[in-house]
Amino acid sequence: MEYIVEKTQKVKKLSDEDKLTLAKKISEEFKTYDNARASQLEKAQRLINEIYFKKVIKPDASSTKSWKCTLKMGKAFMFHQILKAFIWKNIYANMNSMFDVSGENLESDNNSNKQKTMLVDICEKMEYGKTCDKIIDKSLIYGELISFCTWRKLSEEYRRPISFFNGIKEPSKLLQIASAVAKGDKFYIDERVTYDNPYIYCVDPANFVFDTTQLDMNWETCPKINRTWRTPEDIINNRYFEVPKEVANDLREMIKTGSDDGKLSTQNPTSLKQETRNGTTVEMLEHWGDLMLTDGTVLKNWYAVVVAGKYLVRFEKNPFIINPFSYGTYFQDPDTKRGISPLYSILDIAETQEDILRRTMNLQSLTENPPVLAPKGFFGDDADDIDLYPGKIIEYDPQLYTESKVTPLDFAVNVFSQDLEYIDDLMSEISGVFPNMAGGSENDRTTATEISTKVEGQLTRLKMLLDVINQNLILSDVKKIAKLKANFTFGDETVFVNNENKPENVTINDEVRQADYRYTYADRSATNERFNYVDMVAQAVQMFIKTGLQINIEEFFTWFMEQKGVENPERFLNIQQILSPEVQQALLNNPTLAPVIQEMQKRVEMAKQGHKLPDNEPVEQPINALKEGA
Repeated sequence: MEYIVEKTQKVKKLSDEDKLTLAKKISEEFKTYDNARASQLEKAQRLINEIYFKKVIKPDASSTKSWKCTLKMGKAFMFHQILKAFIWKNIYANMNSMFDVSGENLESDNNSNKQKTMLVDICEKMEYGKTCDKIIDKSLIYGELISFCTWRKLSEEYRRPISFFNGIKEPSKLLQIASAVAKGDKFYIDERVTYDNPYIYCVDPANFVFDTTQLDMNWETCPKINRTWRTPEDIINNRYFEVPKEVANDLREMIKTGSDDGKLSTQNPTSLKQETRNGTTVEMLEHWGDLMLTDGTVLKNWYAVVVAGKYLVRFEKNPFIINPFSYGTYFQDPDTKRGISPLYSILDIAETQEDILRRTMNLQSLTENPPVLAPKGFFGDDADDIDLYPGKIIEYDPQLYTESKVTPLDFAVNVFSQDLEYIDDLMSEISGVFPNMAGGSENDRTTATEISTKVEGQLTRLKMLLDVINQNLILSDVKKIAKLKANFTFGDETVFVNNENKPENVTINDEVRQADYRYTYADRSATNERFNYVDMVAQAVQMFIKTGLQINIEEFFTWFMEQKGVENPERFLNIQQILSPEVQQALLNNPTLAPVIQEMQKRVEMAKQGHKLPDNEPVEQPINALKEGA
């Protein structure tokens, strides 16, 4: 492991002591950055407990209290799912409309369609939508959108029957075929590449830290450390890692000695905070960005890997050149500079609503089987405190009452009903997430104007979240994919596309990949407003047609389809040029045009009957005759 000193251009190698010191330094930096954002992890853990049903209310084992309600409403789960569905529908449900590409100059603009075709093809093949699902799930817990862009090559094995023609068609398979024949097999097994392109991974915000003091000014180069877990064999067999034999033995021994201590039972970040082993895996810290050595030397754009908190196994210049991380927050904590989930705003209110609901259910149980008052001593002496539960009999002193009879107690069941409705509305107003976003019905007493105003208001708020996702995640990922593709792929490649049942092969070359492009995203709310406006105009035109007003339907049809995003709508029209009888008779009376028109009519009849048209006269002759007749 070595590095070059920029001032002297001398190559320096790390000693074993330097490696241990640097590994310890990176491990300590991770803990320092992680401790600085402890409040973020606490907020996230509360959301995890509520959304993923980890917070369980156990009933009291006492016979006098076991009847009490332990119901959970799951409102945080509902808000999480509604907001995630809204984001999916408006951003990454359709890869082709997720982003747009235009050129920075005339030459690159001509290639922008090919560039977008290539990027959409990569996103579809890597199943970018599934990655976005994971990222959005994490972001609604931690308030941060984090992804990692790298190069990935995938291959798969396949099995084929042995045939003489296989060896002729594919000479590269002769070795596998000959090996299978020597074994007496009738089939051979080979391997093929299924994916060899940039790839986007979801990064868990709980395991990602960075120097927050450089976030605003130096995000591309500031120190970033990502924590993952790998098996010892993955680390030892990685051809990019330098793993001495004694380190490999120690990693295997770590797993062997702790294989049965039960530490695989939880994946809670808090439980794993001080651990370097997680079940059958060990900790791996990847340091990206500027790295300061113990002597004060700063290595620009460096990549270092530490395993088990003490072994430096990789130390080199960033092989991808670019900063591989995309990062954004919905809301930023001014103290920790880390993200806060928008769902955290309704957490306390949701817990309060659950408590009120449980109280209401308790009152309902007491109403169905109420406690009763009875004369003191009638059921025997009982010095214990009285606990209320359905059917409870309460003794009282008969001297305090005029009648000595058993009297049931009355309870008002609907005392909290208005509170529950109020809290429902309050949670929606605070978070901006309304049940009708998922198809829920509005109150019958609500007017159409009120519904429209409420929907427009919530969409305006949520549009800010969509912009955060588009700017900091989608466009950032697309740019990184394009840069990696331009830096690591050379020559021509073919991308197959099938638009509107028109299959074609698009050739992508270095000129396309390495051009300068501008990446943008569509404003979905503005698009919806334009569509609504077009539909309103269509309804007005339909109404005017009924009044007898003459309207150019073909022209309006073309405008309507263009506003809806349909290219070349004229292809749907079947326009026939019809001449009036007076014009036809005038043309036939012309001695110059009459034989030409008769010949054309004859050809039309022959074509209708399926006869071959004669080629004895050139096509230009009738056209010239028409010009002379005109």
